[in-house]
Amino acid sequence: MRLQQLEAIARRLDEQHPDYLYLAEQLAMARAGAIGEDEVQFFLQELTTPHRTIRNLSFYSAVQHRHEIDFLVIFPSLILCFEVKNMVGHLHFDMVASQLLRTRNDGIIERFPNPIEQLTRHMRVLSSLFPTIPINGAVIIANRRAIISSKPAPIPIFHADYVHSFIEKKLLQYNEPLLDLDEVYAQLLALHYSKKEPLTFTLAQLKQGVFCKRCSAKMRFVHGKFICLRCNMQDKYAHFQALNDFRLLMDTKITNQQFCQLCDIPSRHAAKRLLRFFPIIGDGKSSYYEIPEQILTMTQCEGHDSLI
Repeated sequence: MRLQQLEAIARRLDEQHPDYLYLAEQLAMARAGAIGEDEVQFFLQELTTPHRTIRNLSFYSAVQHRHEIDFLVIFPSLILCFEVKNMVGHLHFDMVASQLLRTRNDGIIERFPNPIEQLTRHMRVLSSLFPTIPINGAVIIANRRAIISSKPAPIPIFHADYVHSFIEKKLLQYNEPLLDLDEVYAQLLALHYSKKEPLTFTLAQLKQGVFCKRCSAKMRFVHGKFICLRCNMQDKYAHFQALNDFRLLMDTKITNQQFCQLCDIPSRHAAKRLLRFFPIIGDGKSSYYEIPEQILTMTQCEGHDSLI
């Protein structure tokens, strides 16, 4: 959810906003994290042993501490918990000071929180939830160019291409079936809590218009469709992305007037036609439309984009 919010901010927030540069940096970090997780996912796909995988599990513990786990891999004999870092440079895990030091190619040394401590927290709470099941884990470095060095660590640290071999060794060590895959998988998914970060943007701070998904240029609304004046794409449902941005950054409901302002639609009657797919709540000036969470996956009977 955080990545989606940051991508919506990149599309919508005015570059003059005082937080724009900071949020742009956060977006770059979030995208790097997602790329790193994709790298690990690639190697996990090689597994042939029966298992279930959960990516980006987010939940609160009994004492209301937030946990965000990159990967959980559930086997009949154990649960594996992985913390993924997509970093380049020389990575030194200092267990005495509990810190990760990165030496960049230009010689600058940067300090980061120790992911081993983070992973240990996750494994501790998982052990409290499943006290009879072995819980193991590792820190995975997704960037193949990173160089890993560390003092002796209580938790393994390795590159993504070793994850399959690591799992095979753990399955040899823990081979007694102790759990029902589907049952534990369902229990963990039931814990998941996808929460949007609280944001305080106003509609006036967001860029107006509907933007082309191909070239990002502003589109023009003509005769019931949106047309890109740069690449000539036309799209009847391009406003779905704008509505999703509004949902991520402001509210799950929108009025006709707000929609006209957001998408730069001059006619409230045209706006009403564009919003006909969504539930309307209330009547008259106090009415608003609910924006469904799955709006970007809504499909129509006909293709929604083509070239003029």
